[in-house]
Amino acid sequence: MAKIQPKVSVYITTKNRPVMLKRAIDTVLSQDYPNIEIMVSDDGSTDNTPEFMDDYCKQPSNIIYLRSETSKGACHARNKAILASTGEFITGLDDDDRFTPERVRRFVEAYRESDSFLCSLFNNFDGEKYIPSHYYQNNINKNNIFRRNCVGNQIFVKKQDLLDNKLLFDENFPAWQDYDFFTNIICNLGPARRLYTRSYIIHTDHEKERITSPKRTLQGYRLYSKKYRTLMTDSQRGSLAVNAYNLQRKPMPKVLTKLCVKHLNFYDLFKILKSRR
Repeated sequence: MAKIQPKVSVYITTKNRPVMLKRAIDTVLSQDYPNIEIMVSDDGSTDNTPEFMDDYCKQPSNIIYLRSETSKGACHARNKAILASTGEFITGLDDDDRFTPERVRRFVEAYRESDSFLCSLFNNFDGEKYIPSHYYQNNINKNNIFRRNCVGNQIFVKKQDLLDNKLLFDENFPAWQDYDFFTNIICNLGPARRLYTRSYIIHTDHEKERITSPKRTLQGYRLYSKKYRTLMTDSQRGSLAVNAYNLQRKPMPKVLTKLCVKHLNFYDLFKILKSRR
């Protein structure tokens, strides 16, 4: 008897980028895993995206198009897709990025019930070359997730785990939404696990559209710090502050250097020294 292959829902949020959206959808349709549904969640596009999707949905039967008439933000669009999905597992894809053909299959094959979620390594494509991500932890727990976003981008998770624990994207975050989502899952469901495969491609060849403003980064940092402060150690709070200053490209206060020395946060000291060059 053939092994039952669980359905995997892949959500893609989009807004006014049908050309990139087509590329993203095609990489999901090209997966070597058969049981997939694609949830395209449109955050109020004002261009020809609805017409494009109407034509697209006439072809494969596994594409579902959800549309908000007005923009309510990427987190709302993601939550809408997650709640409407029918797969046992769910994962995401940004509309300007790509999957490699084996990504979904490898997640399904590797998943264990003890995993809160799975993530992977990825490549950044700058238009000329592929630049590999540098993440090293195999197991991602509260100790390392509170210091920085060491997950990266999209995750693979069991949908019912999200619903049972009311774990969705926090729509109050103007930035760091992914980071908060990953942290919340780990705090509630336990450690996550990384696969050492580069099955996701982030396109930075149009980087200006992706950069979060320093103001929004600061807002995201403050919300994150407030939300998890009582769960974090002084050492973790120091690491998080270094990461926030680094993302904003701001000079590091001397007090952070002292804090990192006190707690022997050598990686953060290296980042501080590097920022001063």
